[in-house]
Amino acid sequence: MMKPNKPQQCGASRFDFAISVSVIALLATALLFALIYAQNQVEAITMETDLVNMRWGLRELWSHRNATGQSLTVSEIDNANPIKFLNDRPENYRGEYAETPPDAQSIWYFDTKTQRLVYVFSDGHQLRYRLTGTAKLDRASLGAMGGIDLVLDQ
Repeated sequence: MMKPNKPQQCGASRFDFAISVSVIALLATALLFALIYAQNQVEAITMETDLVNMRWGLRELWSHRNATGQSLTVSEIDNANPIKFLNDRPENYRGEYAETPPDAQSIWYFDTKTQRLVYVFSDGHQLRYRLTGTAKLDRASLGAMGGIDLVLDQ
């Protein structure tokens, strides 16, 4: 005896599969955007940490010079490469260049044309800082000492 044929529900299972794949794709896309955002935040925090460490190095330089009776003149520091004054350079400092170095991502370099310390993010945008005396500024970073600071170039 033959069993009666049951109609197969291929259409419904394919539809369910398509919906499931779509939901998974949306979740994966949301996860990727969240990871990119988190990676950008980590990079920004790392850059800010480097900047704070450089500012502390400049404070240390000022304190040492002040304690030994030496001083920093405005002409000595204005638009100079702050890395030259530091004992500890950031690991991702590449040196002095007249233009942005090729394949620059997540690095510091000193722009010799504009006399600015530049951070190049992995997405290509840049922040520029200048070493200057704070006497002619209306503000300085938190904890600036000795009238010198690394200031974001607007």
